Amino acid sequence: MFVLELHASDVHDVLGRLLDRTRVAGLRLSAVSAWAEAGEYRIRAAIDTADRDVVRKLADRVETIAGVVALAVRRDCSLAAPAGACTIQN
Repeated sequence: MFVLELHASDVHDVLGRLLDRTRVAGLRLSAVSAWAEAGEYRIRAAIDTADRDVVRKLADRVETIAGVVALAVRRDCSLAAPAGACTIQN
């Protein structure tokens, strides 16, 4: 499982496009949350896959959405994982 964390200036547009691009990529979301913090919006999406390459491609596409200020991707470390295996650099 991977987690995408976005900072956005427009939560409605970015969230809608994130959901659409995730669907088109054939990925399944296990959780999505959005909230306002310090004058911008935060969106967190948990993606139910172990395929790092598919998640990286999705992150590259999501990063180009107008309104996305920042994006981070990490592997969900709630399951046992080797040290250093929980972060993907973009």
